[in-house]
Amino acid sequence: MISVEEKLRVFTQYLLSKERKWGKDIIYDAKDKKKALLVDSEEKIKKEKRAIEERSYHTIFRDKNKIIAEGKNKAKTLELEEKNRILMDFNQLIREKASDYLSQEVYNDYLQDCVAQIHQVFAGKNNIVVFVREGDFKQLKTIIDQQLTDFNVEYRQECTDCIGGFIAEDAEGRLHCDFTVENLIKSNYKLIGMTLNGFMEKQVS
Repeated sequence: MISVEEKLRVFTQYLLSKERKWGKDIIYDAKDKKKALLVDSEEKIKKEKRAIEERSYHTIFRDKNKIIAEGKNKAKTLELEEKNRILMDFNQLIREKASDYLSQEVYNDYLQDCVAQIHQVFAGKNNIVVFVREGDFKQLKTIIDQQLTDFNVEYRQECTDCIGGFIAEDAEGRLHCDFTVENLIKSNYKLIGMTLNGFMEKQVS
């Protein structure tokens, strides 16, 4: 017959065995959880690192594109400003050089073409006033006398700031037509700009 002491010893050993197993299980479980936590933490760190890198990349890329775009816009603005300055200087040069052609046949042809338009512009009018600079008066009067025999023309040598050409008005001052060289240049400002721009583009390329 097994004594009580023996039963207690066996039971105690059983409990100790179970306790060791439970302890091992707890330790292993804790290790597994710790390992899982480490893996999860590493994944989270890697994920966050990638997110930070992507945000940084997009920020840098965005800022880079922004800086490039701003640089291009600034360069374009400076280019346009420079072209406008050159165009204004070029137009001023044209005005200055235009006087060299006032004594040539091409200028006489220009005046004749302008006078020829008066019939259409002032159709139905009998009296017109012509503003002309003193240096062109005789030349212009000769042309008008030849072409505008059906008009009464009053001359006023008051176009003091004109390079050349003339201004015509009806007697009431309601109809006004500017045939001055200045207005010719102004009317062709866009064409002059396009021509000059094309020339500059060829020089750069």
